[in-house]
Amino acid sequence: MNHRAAFLVRLAQMRSFDEFHRHFAGLGVTPAGFSAFALIATNPGIRPGTIAEELRIKPSNVAVLVNGLVAERLVERMNDENELRVSLLHATEVGKIAWKTMKRSADAVDAGFTENLSADESQQLVTLLQKLLHR
Repeated sequence: MNHRAAFLVRLAQMRSFDEFHRHFAGLGVTPAGFSAFALIATNPGIRPGTIAEELRIKPSNVAVLVNGLVAERLVERMNDENELRVSLLHATEVGKIAWKTMKRSADAVDAGFTENLSADESQQLVTLLQKLLHR
């Protein structure tokens, strides 16, 4: 199995989750919650549907993630003036402060995950993964 790309990607995902939990311990966020929050923090006014598309998850799962972020006061919903049925998501002031800490933790996750790669190899890995994910 060590020569099967999909199997190795799955093992790499498990390793990345281990790194995530090590660096995010105590921050009260899951990998999925962090992914949604990262999109919101870096794209003010993002729509939940866009998050679903970017993360390739069901809109109902995005709603659960966003509800959790709202309950934690990290995110707020604002109405879209042009389309009243649509919510636009923004990081709150508390969320903006939390984002700084989470970004540092995410950087540490990446550094730990790629510690055995050179800078060029790390960039090559990112490029290849992006190519695999391109539809």
